[in-house]
Amino acid sequence: MNRLILIIMVNLLFNCTAPPNQNTLLMSTKSKVVEVVLFEVNPGYSEEEAKKALTSLNDIVKLYYGFLERTTASNGDGKFVDIIYWSDIKSAKDAASDIIKNEKAAAAFSIIKPESTQLYHFDAFNQFEE
Repeated sequence: MNRLILIIMVNLLFNCTAPPNQNTLLMSTKSKVVEVVLFEVNPGYSEEEAKKALTSLNDIVKLYYGFLERTTASNGDGKFVDIIYWSDIKSAKDAASDIIKNEKAAAAFSIIKPESTQLYHFDAFNQFEE
Protein backbone atom coordinates (compact mmCIF):
# COMPACT_ATOMS: atom_id res chain seq x y z
CA MET A 1 0.00 0.00 0.00
CA ASN A 2 2.78 2.44 0.94
CA ARG A 3 4.58 1.56 -2.29
CA LEU A 4 1.45 2.37 -4.32
CA ILE A 5 1.12 5.76 -2.62
CA LEU A 6 4.79 6.49 -3.30
CA ILE A 7 4.41 5.58 -6.99
CA ILE A 8 1.34 7.83 -7.31
CA MET A 9 3.12 10.74 -5.60
CA VAL A 10 6.19 10.41 -7.84
CA ASN A 11 3.98 10.17 -10.91
CA LEU A 12 2.08 13.31 -9.92
CA LEU A 13 5.29 15.15 -9.18
CA PHE A 14 6.82 14.49 -12.57
CA ASN A 15 3.69 14.63 -14.71
CA CYS A 16 1.89 17.62 -13.22
CA THR A 17 4.63 20.21 -13.02
CA ALA A 18 5.38 22.72 -15.74
CA PRO A 19 8.76 22.78 -17.45
CA PRO A 20 11.11 25.58 -16.33
CA ASN A 21 10.21 29.09 -17.60
CA GLN A 22 6.66 28.06 -18.48
CA ASN A 23 3.88 30.03 -16.85
CA THR A 24 0.84 27.76 -17.05
CA LEU A 25 -1.51 30.39 -15.64
CA LEU A 26 -0.49 32.88 -18.31
CA MET A 27 -0.85 30.23 -20.99
CA SER A 28 -4.42 29.43 -19.96
CA THR A 29 -5.54 33.08 -19.83
CA LYS A 30 -3.89 34.63 -22.87
CA SER A 31 -5.96 37.46 -24.21
CA LYS A 32 -7.66 37.40 -27.54
CA VAL A 33 -8.60 41.09 -27.54
CA VAL A 34 -6.53 44.12 -26.60
CA GLU A 35 -8.38 47.35 -25.83
CA VAL A 36 -6.35 50.54 -26.14
CA VAL A 37 -7.68 53.88 -24.93
CA LEU A 38 -5.64 57.04 -25.54
CA PHE A 39 -6.68 60.23 -23.76
CA GLU A 40 -5.62 63.47 -22.12
CA VAL A 41 -6.48 64.81 -18.68
CA ASN A 42 -8.60 67.93 -18.30
CA PRO A 43 -6.65 71.07 -17.35
CA GLY A 44 -6.54 71.72 -13.63
CA TYR A 45 -5.83 68.13 -12.56
CA SER A 46 -2.39 67.14 -11.34
CA GLU A 47 -0.71 63.96 -12.54
CA GLU A 48 -1.19 62.46 -9.07
CA GLU A 49 -4.92 63.26 -9.05
CA ALA A 50 -5.24 61.67 -12.48
CA LYS A 51 -3.34 58.54 -11.42
CA LYS A 52 -5.50 58.16 -8.30
CA ALA A 53 -8.75 58.53 -10.26
CA LEU A 54 -7.64 56.16 -13.01
CA THR A 55 -6.39 53.55 -10.54
CA SER A 56 -9.78 53.63 -8.80
CA LEU A 57 -11.26 52.13 -11.98
CA ASN A 58 -9.46 48.83 -11.26
CA ASP A 59 -12.12 47.84 -8.71
CA ILE A 60 -14.82 48.35 -11.34
CA VAL A 61 -13.14 46.93 -14.45
CA LYS A 62 -12.09 43.70 -12.72
CA LEU A 63 -15.76 42.78 -12.19
CA TYR A 64 -16.57 42.59 -15.90
CA TYR A 65 -16.83 39.20 -17.51
CA GLY A 66 -13.84 38.47 -19.74
CA PHE A 67 -11.48 40.91 -18.02
CA LEU A 68 -7.90 39.60 -17.75
CA GLU A 69 -5.49 42.44 -17.10
CA ARG A 70 -5.13 46.23 -17.19
CA THR A 71 -2.13 48.53 -17.57
CA THR A 72 -2.33 52.32 -17.45
CA ALA A 73 0.61 54.56 -18.32
CA SER A 74 1.33 58.26 -18.76
CA ASN A 75 3.95 60.25 -20.59
CA GLY A 76 4.19 62.83 -17.79
CA ASP A 77 2.69 65.52 -20.03
CA GLY A 78 -1.03 64.88 -19.43
CA LYS A 79 -1.35 62.08 -22.00
CA PHE A 80 -2.36 58.58 -20.93
CA VAL A 81 -2.85 55.14 -22.41
CA ASP A 82 -5.06 52.48 -20.89
CA ILE A 83 -4.47 48.93 -22.15
CA ILE A 84 -6.99 46.29 -21.14
CA TYR A 85 -6.76 42.64 -22.05
CA TRP A 86 -10.01 40.73 -22.62
CA SER A 87 -10.84 37.11 -23.33
CA ASP A 88 -13.12 38.05 -26.25
CA ILE A 89 -14.44 41.02 -28.24
CA LYS A 90 -18.02 40.74 -26.90
CA SER A 91 -16.80 41.10 -23.31
CA ALA A 92 -14.65 44.10 -24.26
CA LYS A 93 -17.47 45.90 -26.08
CA ASP A 94 -20.09 45.07 -23.43
CA ALA A 95 -17.82 46.45 -20.70
CA ALA A 96 -17.08 49.61 -22.70
CA SER A 97 -20.82 50.22 -23.18
CA ASP A 98 -21.72 49.50 -19.58
CA ILE A 99 -18.94 51.24 -17.68
CA ILE A 100 -20.02 54.69 -18.86
CA LYS A 101 -23.28 54.13 -16.92
CA ASN A 102 -21.45 53.34 -13.68
CA GLU A 103 -21.55 56.26 -11.19
CA LYS A 104 -18.17 55.46 -9.61
CA ALA A 105 -16.56 55.18 -13.04
CA ALA A 106 -18.16 58.48 -14.10
CA ALA A 107 -16.40 60.22 -11.22
CA ALA A 108 -13.05 58.90 -12.43
CA PHE A 109 -13.87 59.70 -16.06
CA SER A 110 -14.55 63.34 -15.16
CA ILE A 111 -10.80 63.98 -15.21
CA ILE A 112 -10.60 62.93 -18.88
CA LYS A 113 -10.89 65.44 -21.71
CA PRO A 114 -13.72 63.77 -23.73
CA GLU A 115 -12.65 65.05 -27.15
CA SER A 116 -9.19 63.54 -26.67
CA THR A 117 -10.46 59.99 -26.13
CA GLN A 118 -9.58 57.38 -28.75
CA LEU A 119 -10.79 53.80 -28.19
CA TYR A 120 -9.55 50.82 -30.21
CA HIS A 121 -10.05 47.06 -30.03
CA PHE A 122 -7.43 44.79 -31.55
CA ASP A 123 -7.37 41.03 -32.12
CA ALA A 124 -4.23 39.66 -30.48
CA PHE A 125 -2.15 37.45 -32.77
CA ASN A 126 1.19 37.39 -30.95
CA GLN A 127 1.98 37.39 -27.26
CA PHE A 128 5.55 36.83 -26.11
CA GLU A 129 6.98 36.77 -22.63
CA GLU A 130 10.37 35.55 -21.55
